[in-house]
Amino acid sequence: MYVCLCKGISDRRLHQAVAEGARSFEELQAATGVATCCRSCEPFARGVLHEALDSAGAAPQAA
Repeated sequence: MYVCLCKGISDRRLHQAVAEGARSFEELQAATGVATCCRSCEPFARGVLHEALDSAGAAPQAA
């Protein structure tokens, strides 16, 4: 499912970025560009980040 319509970023891409090492929202943004345009997807993207971190057994980094 698309998370960020502005950039065409899917939840799969966000999970992939976490698998590749993203551990904070800022790292997720740098890796994918999510929530860097209109930012309306930010709350959902943050939720996907936490879901991906939980499923990967990784701890989020402090912001």
